[in-house]
Amino acid sequence: MEVRQARHFLAVVDHGTTGRAAAELHMTQPALSQSIVALERELRVRLFLRSTRGMALTPAGEALIGPARRLVESSVRAVAAVEQSIDVPHGTLNVSVMPALAATPVSTWIAWFRDAYPQVSVRLSPYFGDETVTRVFDRDHAEILVSFVGEPGPGRVQRVEVGSQEMVVALPPGTPVPDGPTVQLEEVAHLPFVVAPPRTSMQRILQDAFDKIGSTLAVAVETPFMDTMPALVAAGAGCAIFPARGAETLRALGAVVKHPEPPIDRPYYLFYAAHRLSYAAQAFIRTARSEDWS
Repeated sequence: MEVRQARHFLAVVDHGTTGRAAAELHMTQPALSQSIVALERELRVRLFLRSTRGMALTPAGEALIGPARRLVESSVRAVAAVEQSIDVPHGTLNVSVMPALAATPVSTWIAWFRDAYPQVSVRLSPYFGDETVTRVFDRDHAEILVSFVGEPGPGRVQRVEVGSQEMVVALPPGTPVPDGPTVQLEEVAHLPFVVAPPRTSMQRILQDAFDKIGSTLAVAVETPFMDTMPALVAAGAGCAIFPARGAETLRALGAVVKHPEPPIDRPYYLFYAAHRLSYAAQAFIRTARSEDWS
């Protein structure tokens, strides 16, 4: 089995149909189907059961997943070793990123990286935190993930904290609070809050902050639409926390903006599968870790 065939096989495994897998591989569906048939002929087994609903693995197909992934990973490591020897990464680097981190800091990292390695193109894809980090690396072609949330995989996916976002509290116009740039969280803990959905980093850090002061978070509105939260605060629906870099926009809407005491910070992380890093990905990680973003 060649590396190319292993990639084709794993794409069908990950996507469930030759149509979606072909689109991911940037090839035609007939060509991919022919590749899978040729692999089955070479191995003298049927790897998939075909149906109108997609491709289901046979026991032989299940047994091939591990060796196929190891073959692809070995190929990536071999190419990385050669590129490292001449310090010239090539190709395309796939990075998944939470939308709230795409502008800052990821765009700056990309600019620095591209300045040093112009022969590498960078492809971004969104990550919304609705699936595990391990699943992202198993399913996608992403080599790097930048996220506020997620746990490292057991022995496979590594996590490095690379910075944090300072958060501010925005209160509806006219909310009576003490003068000055800061406010004790206890002084506003009795007010209702506009929050992001459960399991998001925004709600988690706010809940943690309330837990630390022994208060109960009163939820007025829960919304998955982050861009509606400033308008909801300005309309008087409740308070909310936001990244400090958006403070001026919030003030322009009439919100009262304060820095909470104790401070609320939202750490963000860089995830990577160390066993299959290309040299381009290694160079990008060095770039991201070369600056103190906290």
